[in-house]
Amino acid sequence: MTVSQHPIALRGLSFTGPDCPLAEVDFDIGLNLLFGASNTGKSFMVKVLDFMLGSSRPLPEISERDGYDRAWLALTLPSQGDVTLMRSLAGGAFELHSGHVSAVERGKNVRTLSARHDRSNDDNLSQLLLNELGFGSKSIAVDANGKQRSLSFRDIVRFCLVDETIIQSETSPVEAGQYTTVTAERSVFKLMLTGVDDSAVVPMVNKTVFRTQTNAKLEILDEMIANIDENLTADYPDANGLADQYEKLTGTFTAAQEEAQLSQDHIRAQLDRKRDAASKLAGIQQRLTEVAMNLVRFAQLDEVYSSDVQRLETVEEAGFLLLLGSDKDCPLCGAAPDAQSHDHGLTDIEEIRAASAVEIEKIVRHRASLMETVNALTLERETLRSDLATQSTELDKADEEIRRLSPEAREKQQLLAELTSVRDHVKHGLDLLSQKQALVDRRAEMANVKPASNSDKPRLGVSSTVAHDFAQTVSDVLREWQFPGKRHVTFDEVTYDLRIDGKHRRDNGKGVRAVTHAAFKVALLIFCRERGLPHPGFLVLDTPLLTYRDPIRSKEGPLAADEQELRNTSLRDFFFEHLASLSFAEFIIVENIDPPLGIEELGHTQVFTSDPNSGRFGLFPSRAGG
Repeated sequence: MTVSQHPIALRGLSFTGPDCPLAEVDFDIGLNLLFGASNTGKSFMVKVLDFMLGSSRPLPEISERDGYDRAWLALTLPSQGDVTLMRSLAGGAFELHSGHVSAVERGKNVRTLSARHDRSNDDNLSQLLLNELGFGSKSIAVDANGKQRSLSFRDIVRFCLVDETIIQSETSPVEAGQYTTVTAERSVFKLMLTGVDDSAVVPMVNKTVFRTQTNAKLEILDEMIANIDENLTADYPDANGLADQYEKLTGTFTAAQEEAQLSQDHIRAQLDRKRDAASKLAGIQQRLTEVAMNLVRFAQLDEVYSSDVQRLETVEEAGFLLLLGSDKDCPLCGAAPDAQSHDHGLTDIEEIRAASAVEIEKIVRHRASLMETVNALTLERETLRSDLATQSTELDKADEEIRRLSPEAREKQQLLAELTSVRDHVKHGLDLLSQKQALVDRRAEMANVKPASNSDKPRLGVSSTVAHDFAQTVSDVLREWQFPGKRHVTFDEVTYDLRIDGKHRRDNGKGVRAVTHAAFKVALLIFCRERGLPHPGFLVLDTPLLTYRDPIRSKEGPLAADEQELRNTSLRDFFFEHLASLSFAEFIIVENIDPPLGIEELGHTQVFTSDPNSGRFGLFPSRAGG
């Protein structure tokens, strides 16, 4: 068992609701003291802590909580660190927020946890906390015959959270007072004292129950065997020959399966052939379209080249003609060449004519290159048309082959289906025979089982040695508190309670019972700590110092003689000093008495005054005048 060295720490409890002021109380590691008058919310806070640790009991409908709909419990866990639990005050599941989130803000990393214990997964609060403490998936006995169930965190809570009713009860601090739960509660106590659960215990059944259960099981087996015989008679007249028939069918089925697979492979090959041809056809058609478009564009370009050549040839011819008559008399006016006047000189005309000739030569070269490209595209087009015909033929051949192969493939598949049906029918018959044989063997085995004797009954509960050691730890605690008397403590294995100086703990007044109950739970925490055993690491005690009550104002009435004797001692002071010295644990003490002077030096102290004009009113803010 892996035990956490840093148990669970309660860090704060808060309440929120629409249009309601935030109500919160915080806790520290070590000693936490919460004093106050009656009806200020102290005991309600204890009930909410129990509620936030998985209790399914509805919370009291006190008027102070009106308008509040959520409770938030900040925790520090051994492995997950700081987390916050949120739960509706109406009950139901929890939200687990990463970190100590503000009660008015939702955390980003939120996980839903069921309030119902289930050790098969971690999506519930109980198993999550058990895993954090190192309890894992433990089992506890729930009756004297060793019947078991899984450990729940709710089994542990009673040892770390004690309300004002339980703390003064005459019942053992181990038990809740219900006869049906005694064995389970004692098993949990043993687990906490030893770290050993009851998973190794083999449950036994008494003779009467055993015979009843066995006869009922035999009747069920007989009925099941009769049903199988009825099915075999109706559907398998030759049941003895089913094994040989199945062996022959297996060989035939394997051959038919191979032939069907071969036919499917042939069709698949033709489908691949068809797919390949179709893909190539699409590519050829696309390329033919591109070639056709290019030939049209190139024809248009050739026309442009032809037009340009004609224009340039005209310019060149005109220039040539002009140059031929440039040194003769004007045919119109008879003027001599040197008497004629022109806007452009002969040199310019010659340059234009020469440039036109050069441009014509360039266009001719481009045109020749264009013709080569056109010829190449024309040749490619013919090749593509040929390939198109080839692939179309390939596609048609693939289609034809698929049409030819399909009927044969269907026939083989149909034969395979028929063989499968027959084979499954025969196999079902063999399964029925196998089931029948198993049931017959099981019946024979069950008929020979004998009930366990009383000597086989498991010995449950805490051993005398461990109980003695625990009692000495309680004695040490009482000594630290200066409890009156010799403080000789023994553990009564019948009542699972303490005898103090020879007197049963339950035979004392309620104030003394409260103190000794508190000593029991404090001693358990110390006992587990000293031995490295799992314990939540915190203890909530509601009104452990009941004996220091005001006998006139208190609802608990006048003090008994033993209570008065205890009240006359300084136990209260030693009680607080001792708890403050146990720095490895967290104690939350709720009391109605006035806080002792200087108590703030020992621990985190909070006082509920019930006076809206003085200090903190109570757990919830005062709504006086609201």
